[in-house]
Amino acid sequence: MKLKNIGYAVFVAATAAAFVIGSGGPSEAKHKKKMEAAPPPGPCFVAEKRVCAVKGGMKFTYASACIAAKDGAKVVSQKACPVKAAKKGGKKKAAKKPAKK
Repeated sequence: MKLKNIGYAVFVAATAAAFVIGSGGPSEAKHKKKMEAAPPPGPCFVAEKRVCAVKGGMKFTYASACIAAKDGAKVVSQKACPVKAAKKGGKKKAAKKPAKK
C-alpha cells in the first residue's frame, strides 16, 4: 500500500511543478502600461480637403487625413481617389445570322 501512496504523491507533485513552471513568464504589466499611456486621438475637423487612402489593399476617399488615420488607412494622395468609369453596354451580344430560305 505504501508504494501506491508514493505513486500518487509523485503524480501530484509533478503536476504541481508543471503548473508552476508553465505559469511563470514575463509580466504583462509593461505592455498594459504602454497601452494605457497612449493618449486618445483628438477630434477630427472636416475643414480639410478630401484625401485618397489605402486600407487593406483597396483605395478609399476620406473627408480628411485625420479621419483616414483614425480608420487605420495610409494616405497616398492629397486628392480624392479616381473613379473608374463603368463599361458601356455590359455583355456583348452575338450578332444574329440571317435565316436561310
